[in-house]
Amino acid sequence: MPPYAVLAQAHWPGVEFLVCREDIRQRTLWAIDQPRHTVIVHLGGTMRELDTEIDGAGATHAPPSPGDIWLVPATRRYASQARGQVITYAELRVSPLADVETGEQTRMPLEDLMPRLGHRDEFLHYSVARLGRLSQQCDDLSVMMADRLQRVLRQHLYDGYRLPVAARPAPASLSPQVARRLCEYIESALDQRITLAGLATLADMSVHQLLIAFRRNFGTTPAQYILAQRLRRARWHLLNGNADIADIAFDCGFASHSHLSAAFKRDTGITPRQFREGLRMRAVF
Repeated sequence: MPPYAVLAQAHWPGVEFLVCREDIRQRTLWAIDQPRHTVIVHLGGTMRELDTEIDGAGATHAPPSPGDIWLVPATRRYASQARGQVITYAELRVSPLADVETGEQTRMPLEDLMPRLGHRDEFLHYSVARLGRLSQQCDDLSVMMADRLQRVLRQHLYDGYRLPVAARPAPASLSPQVARRLCEYIESALDQRITLAGLATLADMSVHQLLIAFRRNFGTTPAQYILAQRLRRARWHLLNGNADIADIAFDCGFASHSHLSAAFKRDTGITPRQFREGLRMRAVF
């Protein structure tokens, strides 16, 4: 089997879509520095190590689970190194000039998207997986449905991932170094108690300044970001080991099995046990 293969590919004006399979048993390096937005969705296969960084948005060192998403805005630099087995992933590459409908006969370019590292968006995950399946077909209805779906995905990015208007005139309040420091601290302390005061001290800001700056950089609050990272770690453990769910809960910073289960179900609609059993049996392609 070749180390890299394109399983599906499609193009539309301002949009390119790929589904790829890659052998990463040897350490693999990836880099992106392009005048386009790139959405990367991990679809399947095991990663044992993954270190990624996006300029101005910090870094993450936790391996992904199927459905984890990275959004690299146009002109932002992305660097990553990974090691694992054979993986499958999708890339949706979108020009900032690829417009979307915002009202009656009104169209806007897809500019000013916010970066994401290891983010979870079930709609985006399953829509990209479906776009991959449709892109492998050549009949007219599949082509038509794929075209419609890529338009829906562009609208979803516009609605959910644009930088808040209030934050656009001002530069990001967190420097790349501080954003990276916060990400690395949170990731190293997920099984511990993390406080706003501690994060503010790490950033050399007041708590009020931190809350404003954090949202400008990450598009979410510190609490929501920490919860997302804890759930991400839990998903990886559920898929890549046989540890008891209560032990996984404590390792990821949840107070109990029931605490993890409640947060997990709010996020995904299913329990950790259902997630573990379902995804182990499901093939993406």
